[in-house]
Amino acid sequence: MAYQAIYRKWRPLVFEDVVGQEHITGTLENELITGKVAHAYLFCGTRGTGKTTTAKILSRAVNCQNREKNGNPCNECDSCKGILSGTVMDVIEIDAASNNGVDNIRELRDEILYTPASVKYKVYIIDEVHMLSTGAFNALLKTLEEPPSHAIFILATTEPHKIPATIHSRCQRFDFRRISNRHIAGRIGEIVKKDGIDITPDAIDMVAALGDGSMRDALSILDLCSGIPGKISKSDIENLAGVTGSEAIRTFGDALIRADMACAVENAEKAISRGCDIVNLTEELLEFFRDLLITKISSSASEILDKSEEELKFIADLSGRASEEMLIHAIKTLSDTLSVCKWAARPRVILECAIVKICRPELDCNNDAFAKRIKKLESAVFLASPAADASGVIADAKSKKDTADAGQKKEKSGEDKKTDSAEAKPKRDNNKSWQDIVEAIKNTDAGSAALLIDTEGFARDNFFYIVFKDDTLRDFAKDNKNLTDILEKAVGGLKLKFVTRGEFDDKNKEKPDPFDELLSKKDELGEQMTII
Repeated sequence: MAYQAIYRKWRPLVFEDVVGQEHITGTLENELITGKVAHAYLFCGTRGTGKTTTAKILSRAVNCQNREKNGNPCNECDSCKGILSGTVMDVIEIDAASNNGVDNIRELRDEILYTPASVKYKVYIIDEVHMLSTGAFNALLKTLEEPPSHAIFILATTEPHKIPATIHSRCQRFDFRRISNRHIAGRIGEIVKKDGIDITPDAIDMVAALGDGSMRDALSILDLCSGIPGKISKSDIENLAGVTGSEAIRTFGDALIRADMACAVENAEKAISRGCDIVNLTEELLEFFRDLLITKISSSASEILDKSEEELKFIADLSGRASEEMLIHAIKTLSDTLSVCKWAARPRVILECAIVKICRPELDCNNDAFAKRIKKLESAVFLASPAADASGVIADAKSKKDTADAGQKKEKSGEDKKTDSAEAKPKRDNNKSWQDIVEAIKNTDAGSAALLIDTEGFARDNFFYIVFKDDTLRDFAKDNKNLTDILEKAVGGLKLKFVTRGEFDDKNKEKPDPFDELLSKKDELGEQMTII
């Protein structure tokens, strides 16, 4: 007998053997036990999740002569054996990809009227049903809605969104889930034990991971590696499957997070020289950064990511050294690279450019990169602490002014009130310190600092006055929140006063002494005024 592929040899024969789809097999078993079998089913799900296998088990179960109490077919009666061997003509499998025309469905519609020859039900299993043309779907509608009592339809598809709503409404829909790595590894462990395949546990885990939720894909990889002499190791799986390997991807990802371009390019070179396909390498990197991002933003990453404890620990440590912005930028860059690499004549160059973009985002020309550049500049500006420098300048200026004021108070202690009032008038000899503040603000916000050109600033009576040429510039500066925030920090807690030169002069203009004004009117009043 010719060699039979592992996925065919170990195809489940009862519902319990269908891995990871208990929510579906349990419902079907209950329908068989209660006798409430529907006339049409729609099985949806990704490749290799058990849609066709479940359809075949169901086709045997409804026709089994000695069905078990739990609803499983016995696989020993004539009906079961005939369906398994393909000699029963009443169970028909149709590939909709190659039989998608109206004429094919018309033939099916004419044949379905005849009663089954050797079993109880005629079962039509239509695989990849979404490939049927619009005319074929329309021809199937009436038959699917009210088929003969001896007919059952089982439709299987990987793209349920392409199925017309009129077909959906006539079927019981079951959605097959992606199979977890843990379930796939468990099934592979049973198979290798029965088949006598010598393989290490970590190699089984690698095969399960490469299956990517598909049992058939995982068993096909196991079939590929079963010819290796001796014990099959994880490295054997990686070499035959053409993948980079988890350790290499970890090193690669670590280099990208550290922005070590040289190390990242070396890792790419090693992977490519070992025969790794560039598209596969990019996909693995993209998946790795997705794991890092999930770990970064989710507290239940261990439930979302189907990884071992060791892998989860490494991913958590690495994600802690990367920002969310960096991870998102890397994912977007790798995603764009992946779409280009599939069609590029020199995909290696595209990947190397992607490495440079991830390590040096300032060299990228998209909006995300520009945002990252701005953030980097802002960080550099605040690290330089110009506001603190300005604060130091004004603090120094204020200290000098306080010292000078103290000296002035001693000097003028014997002078009269008028002279004292004149001396209290603000002097503008601290303009040099104000210009230092303006220069410091330019490093933080050059646009706002432009409003302070040709202005004067000085502290007086718990206020810091900023004197402008005209009211337009004053109003612009006063409404500029960023500028006012910086100035408030710079002047060390003094309240800001935005004034024009005219306003300031009017406010501080000396008022005449009322007593002097009264004396000036003595001659006019004569004896009417008496001075005591």
